[in-house]
This record gives sequence, C-alpha cells and structure tokens, in this order.
Amino acid sequence: MDGLARGAEETLERHVFTVSELNRALRELLEARFPFLWVEGEVSGLKSSKSGHLYFNLRDDGASLKAVLFRSYRLNLPFKLEEGMHVLCFGRLSLYEPRGDYQLLVQQVEPLGIGAFRVALAQLREKLAREGLLDPALKRPLPFLPKVVGLITSLYGAAIHDFLKVSLSRFPRASIYVYPVRVQGAQATGEILEGLEVLSTLSDVEVIVITRGGGSLEDLWAFNDEALARAIRACRVPVVSAVGHEIDYTICDLVADARAPTPTAAAELVFPRLEELEETLRYLHQHLHKGLEKQLRLKREKLLALAGRLKSPADKILEQQKGLFHLKRRLALALERAFKTKREGLRLLAGRLEALSPLAVLSRGYSIVCHPGGKIISDSSQVNEGDGVEIILHKGRLKARIEEKL
Repeated sequence: MDGLARGAEETLERHVFTVSELNRALRELLEARFPFLWVEGEVSGLKSSKSGHLYFNLRDDGASLKAVLFRSYRLNLPFKLEEGMHVLCFGRLSLYEPRGDYQLLVQQVEPLGIGAFRVALAQLREKLAREGLLDPALKRPLPFLPKVVGLITSLYGAAIHDFLKVSLSRFPRASIYVYPVRVQGAQATGEILEGLEVLSTLSDVEVIVITRGGGSLEDLWAFNDEALARAIRACRVPVVSAVGHEIDYTICDLVADARAPTPTAAAELVFPRLEELEETLRYLHQHLHKGLEKQLRLKREKLLALAGRLKSPADKILEQQKGLFHLKRRLALALERAFKTKREGLRLLAGRLEALSPLAVLSRGYSIVCHPGGKIISDSSQVNEGDGVEIILHKGRLKARIEEKL
C-alpha cells in the first residue's frame, strides 16, 4: 500500500493539472465519448432565464442530470415544457468549465407516452360528439339552492379541503355527502363510477360534484373514460366536473352539466353565498315595499280624484229636478209662443174666410134665394112661376112665391 501511495504521489508530481486544464480535458472527453444521445427522465426545477433559455434537471429514482434548452431550440418546441413532465431529450453532453458542472445540451424534446394518450383522447371526444353526448342542449341547469350535494373526490388531496371550506363558508346549512375515491391510477375510474351510482340513488342528493387538483395528462386519465362519460349523462341529477386546473380539459369536463376550473370554483358555482342571498332578499323586500307604497299612493290619489267628481244621490236628484224645472219652463214658453202664433194665424185666416163668406155679402144688402130644400137658385130657369122659394137675408129669412119670370 505504501508503495502504491508513493507511486501515485510521484505520478501526480510529474503532471499537475490546473482546474481549468482539468475541466477542459473532461469536457473534451465527454464530448468525444458522448457526441449525441437520448436521455429519458422527469423534468424538475424548471426555470426560464431572461435570455429565453430553459434550465432544468432530468431525474429518475436514483439520479439527476442538469440540462439546458437554449432559446433557439426552445422556439422550435411544439409544446410547452412543464414541471413533472416525463420526456425524452436529445442532445450532447458537455461540461461548463467555469464551474465544473456537466450538463446535457438539449436540442430536441419529446413527451414520453403523451402522444398515445392524446390520440386516444381525441378519438373518444370525436366519438362522443358524433353521438351527441357533448351537445350543450343536453346540459341540465343546476339547482338554485341545493340542500344536499354529493362530492366524489380523494380524502387526501387539497381538493376536498378547498371545496368543503368554500362551500360551508358560503352556505353553512348545506349537507355534503362525500364519496372517497382514488383520483388517478388504474382503479380510479371504477371507484368514480361506483360513487356516481351510489350518490345518484340517494333521493335527497340534488347535484353531484366530481373534483380533484391538477396534474399531467396521465394523472387525469381516469377522467377521460368512455364509461364515465356515459354514466355522467345518464345520472339522475346534474353533475359538476372540477378536474384539474383552468388549462386542463377532460372528457368528464366536456360531458358534465357544468364545468368549474378548480374545486374552489366548483363550490362557488354550486353554492350561493348566504350573506349575498340575505342581502338580495333585503333589497327585494325594500324594493317591493316601496313599490307597494307607490301603488297605494297612486290609487289613493286616483280615488280622491274620482271622489271629487262623484256627487251624492240627493245632489244628483236636486240637479236633475232643477234641470227638469228648467225644461218645463222652456216647454211652457215654447207652447205659449206656439199657441200665440197659431192663434194669430187662425185670426188672419178667419178674417180672410169671413171676407169670403156669403154672410158677409148679405150684410151689404144681398140675399140668397134657394128652394125650400136649401138648394141655391142661381138661374131663373131653376124655378117656375108659382114655385115657393126661401130668401136668406143678412138678418132673417123670407118665404116667397114666384109670380112671374122675367
């Protein structure tokens, strides 16, 4: 051992590297030994620099490797690189000499396993759309003030705490039935389906909420199941889906009657705030009270106006009597004027008639000769000598006999 140590010391003494020389030699060795290669791992510690470069670590269960994606290559990336994403990176190994850090200079990134998931998701979405399951017309309105809500989620995530906290703060009187399930993995879909079936059989449940926090496409895959989509549409009560974050959409979100981006938003969607309801009721009560007061005031004013125009029966009778008396007086005057006019006319006619009357002629010395029967004799041929005649004078009558016709 002592000999080996002395040999090593002698060797090091023969050639002493500076740090820069050693790092440069290691960089050249790495670049020559690993010119280009593919590395699989999970993205962690993702950071973006002001220059647009992405710095992150590729890790697996046992190790971590620094990596950098320069801006020129980042611009050609067809998707957004995210924390926790499982990827394949293509590039070359190099060593950053000033710090002695070796890293992977990434030129190309491919999501591992994402492609198959997305194809399956697109195909299922298209199939459900053809069958009409995504038709907005099928979506049912949520109950305005549900007394009982069914909640399907995990007992161990933040989703249940967020939903319950917001729900009970907004509407403390609500009852929430929680059906615990796994929210990712092979058994998650079956448990969610079972939760839907159990909660929908409870007669007092008015709406069901399915929720969990965000995650990768693989994490959310349990909510992209065809059987789950059909169960949601067949559910007795409306279903709210709050799966993932705002940018994540699953088949469950698309089929549900309502979609919320987060568990908190789902609670706000299902439960109105009690204080807001009470304030609305107070406002409506005041508005109604003022409206009724206004209507009563208008009706009272109208009634008073009508009462002013309305007269008592006695006054009405007296007024009618006055009118009748006035009409009688006018009628009497009219009749008097008519009688006077007629009387004057009659007097004139009588004067004219008297002037034409034979009696008036007789008063001037004339007489009328007639047969004893009263027939007037106007021609001497109407009598014979010896006939008796009657002579009508202005005053009195004479009987004579015809002695001679001339």
